[in-house]
Amino acid sequence: MKIPLFDIDGTLFKTGGKLHADAFRHAFKTVSGVDATKDDAGWTEGKVDNEIIIDVMKFHGLQEEKIKKNIKTATNAMGHYFKTHQNSANPQLLPGVSAILLELKSTNIPMGVLTGNVEEIGWIKLKKAGVKGFFRFGAFGDSVFKRVDLVEIARENAQKTLRRTVGKDELVIIDDTPKDVQCARDADIEVILVSTGLFTFEKLQEQKPDLLAHNFQRGREKVIEFLRN
Repeated sequence: MKIPLFDIDGTLFKTGGKLHADAFRHAFKTVSGVDATKDDAGWTEGKVDNEIIIDVMKFHGLQEEKIKKNIKTATNAMGHYFKTHQNSANPQLLPGVSAILLELKSTNIPMGVLTGNVEEIGWIKLKKAGVKGFFRFGAFGDSVFKRVDLVEIARENAQKTLRRTVGKDELVIIDDTPKDVQCARDADIEVILVSTGLFTFEKLQEQKPDLLAHNFQRGREKVIEFLRN
């Protein structure tokens, strides 16, 4: 039985949402006085929040060493802003998400999250969407600078939660971007992609994931079968 590590934005929910983008803007202003957006340095899909902060601040002329020194201040500012304004958060679950989470829970498959989100933001999104209780552990984007490093954190947290040794061969990333295939390959674990984000089914097919589904509604049975084997 595999342990699924679900991404959040684009996989469970439609997008990261305006509030998350506003939290980035608040953090940039707080730590550097720069009026910047998370997209200033280009494409952000598949990146962790720490990585996005560094890319944007470098784009605006700051030195990476100085950015990293203040990174915790930035992510704390993001989390505080998101928590303070959480009433305006409205994460929309994608088709089939509730059903597959319920079925996995009924078969006692432990579930975790592996996301680029700041931890406080990630848990708030899951709580607001009514699905936080399905997930027993997680790995988040304010603890690393590269997505691949989340895998070992997820494995360690799974071991603590399940109180047993968890091998990498038990873990499966479930996500929606080409970068996640590379992350899985670099970490030597399997990956399931769903074409529920910004990338088409055909584009994701080119990446040769271990399993590809259009969404959790159409692909529920094959995703669950993959996890059971």
